[in-house]
Amino acid sequence: MKIKEYFKKNQYTSILLVLMAIVLVFFTATKGNTLWSVGTWKGIFMQFPEYGVMTIGVMFCFIAGCIDMSFVMLGNFACILGVKFMAAMVTEDMSNGQVALVILGAFVIIILVGAVGGVINGVLVSKLGIPPVMATIAMQMVWLGLSTGLTQGYTVSGVPNLYIEVGHKMIFGFIPFPMLVFLICFAVAAFILKYTTYGEKLYMLGTNRKAAKFSAINTDRMIIGTFVLCDVFCCIGSMLMLSTLGSAKADYGESYVMRIILILVLAGVLPDGGMGKIINVLLSVIVIQIIASGVNMFSNLNPYHASLIWGGLLILVLIFSTRMNGESTFSKLLKPKKAKN
Repeated sequence: MKIKEYFKKNQYTSILLVLMAIVLVFFTATKGNTLWSVGTWKGIFMQFPEYGVMTIGVMFCFIAGCIDMSFVMLGNFACILGVKFMAAMVTEDMSNGQVALVILGAFVIIILVGAVGGVINGVLVSKLGIPPVMATIAMQMVWLGLSTGLTQGYTVSGVPNLYIEVGHKMIFGFIPFPMLVFLICFAVAAFILKYTTYGEKLYMLGTNRKAAKFSAINTDRMIIGTFVLCDVFCCIGSMLMLSTLGSAKADYGESYVMRIILILVLAGVLPDGGMGKIINVLLSVIVIQIIASGVNMFSNLNPYHASLIWGGLLILVLIFSTRMNGESTFSKLLKPKKAKN
């Protein structure tokens, strides 16, 4: 009876655990030696943190009943500015300490650009009443256009070796540096959602914006702040991607948008707002990365087959979510959530 009650109260957690078991059993049966090798799991823990951190950022928007489609392009634009700054400031005769200061300056630039992008998104949605999906798709095109104009579509290099080396370091001999960053971001997000008044207000905002407004919550400020928080987290993820690739480009990480939406919907963090557990997001990220790594184990498959699997999985999850919640998961995305006086 207790098990039955657990599954009823934690439907998405249960689904994720069952899905993870199925995925592990399948790849163990077909590519067991490769799957359970140290190199495979080291690769898994090196690869998912960059989009895992972005997922945590977008999660805040989903809980608020919004969606951000611009975060990848905004992160690329911010990183392009950061790389250009580092390339202009770093010289061959600099010590590691001096290079580290330049890198720190680039971090500040990237985070500030992310915060400004979040403010713009928040103002478009809260003050002008533009539906979040429309506002952020428009800003996605703006950031892509700015990045392409700034680089002429070329890759921007000039990332210091120190930055790349730190990005590939193993902390305590076994934790990849990107994984450590992801764990820190996960812990910060979990604390915000569970132990702060902002977290309580965020769930209330996503559940019923009108009720939140009548509860003396400044909904406009909450929406703007949530977009800022989302895009700052996403820019941190972009910085991890920068350390992996060693360069910046206007269209890096394009596939991450739909992958992250899949991860969040699979985790039960639906864009209708007011729902979702961060532990489910962690489980969902790991499941998706195991599938991606598993597909690469088959010589006759390529990463595009993983996209096919994710697309099919997203459709199935949306069907399930629709049945479980009694309405379309994306029913509110095309409507501005403006409280009536």
